[in-house]
Amino acid sequence: MEITPNDIKRYLAGKASAAESKQIKQWLANPQNEAVARVLLGDLWTNSEIHLKGNKPDFDRMLQKTRFRIQAGANQFADRTLATNLTRFFKTFSRVAAILILPLLAFTTYLYFQHPTTNAEFAQNKASNMREIYTKPGTKINFELADGTMVWLNDGTTFRYPETFAGNKREVFVDGEAYFEVKSDKQHPFVVNNPMMNTVVTGTHFNINGYSTDKFFEATLLEGKIHLESKSGNAELSPGQQLQFNVDARKMVQRELKSKNVIGWIEGKLIIQNEPLPVALKKISRWYNVDILVLDPVLNDYELTCTLENEKLEQCMSLISNALPVKYEIEQRNNKKKVHLRKI
Repeated sequence: MEITPNDIKRYLAGKASAAESKQIKQWLANPQNEAVARVLLGDLWTNSEIHLKGNKPDFDRMLQKTRFRIQAGANQFADRTLATNLTRFFKTFSRVAAILILPLLAFTTYLYFQHPTTNAEFAQNKASNMREIYTKPGTKINFELADGTMVWLNDGTTFRYPETFAGNKREVFVDGEAYFEVKSDKQHPFVVNNPMMNTVVTGTHFNINGYSTDKFFEATLLEGKIHLESKSGNAELSPGQQLQFNVDARKMVQRELKSKNVIGWIEGKLIIQNEPLPVALKKISRWYNVDILVLDPVLNDYELTCTLENEKLEQCMSLISNALPVKYEIEQRNNKKKVHLRKI
C-alpha cells in the first residue's frame, strides 16, 4: 500500500476503514519506511494549519522514539496469543501516536509546549509544567492524559492540562468542545474548568460544549455522574441528561435526550435534537464557520431537529427552510459567508 499524507491524516482523524488503519499502523511501525515517513511528515508540517508555541519538533528523534516504544510494546506481549498480541500492539501504537506522533504532525493541530502555569485555575499546580492544545477550525484530535483519561477535542478548542497531576484534584481547562472518558479515581476528583461553568467528576463519560465567545455552555452526560458549578447556580446530571446554560440570560435548562448523539461530532456528524433555533444556529454557525443572523425574532420560538454530515452550507439552509417557515440569503463578506434568516 502506498501511504500518502492524506492517508495518515484520515487515519488520525478516525475516517480510515479498519483495513486501512491496520495497514497504516503497520507501515508507520516499519523502520524501512523511515525515510519516506520523514518526507510525508515534513510535507504535512509545511502545508497544514497549526498554531504552535515552542520549537519545531525534532523529526528524527521523534521517529526513533516512536519505533523504540512500538518495539517495546510488541515485545512485552510476545508470549501471548496472536490475537491478543495484535490487539495490545495496536493499543500500544495508538498511545505512542498520541504522545509522540501527534505532537509532531501539524495536521493534528497538537499545540504542544511546556511552561510554568500562571493561571489562577491551576494555582495548586504551579510546580508543574503545563501543556496547551489549540485545534484550528476544521480539525479534531484525541489523546490520553497522564492518569489514563481519554480526551477528544472539537475544532476551535483551547485545552490546557498539567504534564502530571499533583495535589488532591486533577484539574484541566477547556474553552470549546471536548468529550471526556475520565479514569475513575474517587480520591482525586477530575475538574474541568471553563470560563462559564466548572464540571466535577470522579470517573465518567461526558461532553462539554463551552465556547466562551458564544456565551453558551452545554454539558451532556453519557455515563456516571457529574456536578456542575457556576456563579449562577449548581446542578447534577444523570446519564442521558443535558444541561444548557445561557450566560447572558443566566438561564439554565436541564433535559433528557439521546446522549450518544451529542458526540456525533467525533465521527464528523452534527446531530441537533429538538433544539431551540437560537441554540441550533450557534452550533450550525460554528460547524460551517459562518455568521447567521435571525432577522425576525419570532423565529426564536421554533425548534430544530436535523443531522448534518457532508452537506454544504447551501444544502443545510435548504433543509432548514423545508423544515421551518423560513427563507434564507447567503452573502460573501471579507472571505466569510453570512446567512440571513427571515420568516416566510
